[in-house]
Amino acid sequence: MPFRSRDIGCVTALPYPALHASHSGIWIADANGTRPIGRGEAIRIAADTPVILLNAALIGQRLGYADLSGLDLLELFAFLCPARFMVPTPRGLARVAGIDAPEEDSAIAPFLRDATDALLAMIEGNDWPEREGAWTAAQSLFRLRWTWAPLLVDRLPKPSVAERWLYTKLPEWSEGAPRPAPRTVSLDADRTQERLAALTGSTAEQRPG
Repeated sequence: MPFRSRDIGCVTALPYPALHASHSGIWIADANGTRPIGRGEAIRIAADTPVILLNAALIGQRLGYADLSGLDLLELFAFLCPARFMVPTPRGLARVAGIDAPEEDSAIAPFLRDATDALLAMIEGNDWPEREGAWTAAQSLFRLRWTWAPLLVDRLPKPSVAERWLYTKLPEWSEGAPRPAPRTVSLDADRTQERLAALTGSTAEQRPG
């Protein structure tokens, strides 16, 4: 179910550009608008500054740049909505962000900037169910230099009391089914003695008890 995002404009307050690459072209969107670029320029921009992406592994494959990294919106969604599923496409992102999906490839890059605003707006809402533990998790990820962490720690207020870890509220999950309880078996004493005598034979030592 998509959350309700606040109204956002066409230009995000974030300083980072958004990059999208498809089979029909490559586009970069920043505060100055959207423009098509070549593969070499896209790689240079991505190497020089953090760029907003959707599915960095796929975009890197399309650019022929396996080391591509940046502000992957799949990672941001996983932090904000742990254990929730999202189709990793612009249409799937639009559905969870509560905004309109782009109709053509050239509109995806600016859409990614709007989607970033919409996802980050979750933090400011009162109905974000994963708020407890988020500050602690963001601080840990900041120390690990996660690319989204600086944007999150600036938006998450420090809790006044200790929090539970972000994932402690999720139900436990196991790959295998739980083992059934042991079956209770009642044995008849006389029949047990008879069977024991048959197994040990008549020459067996007789012991009391």
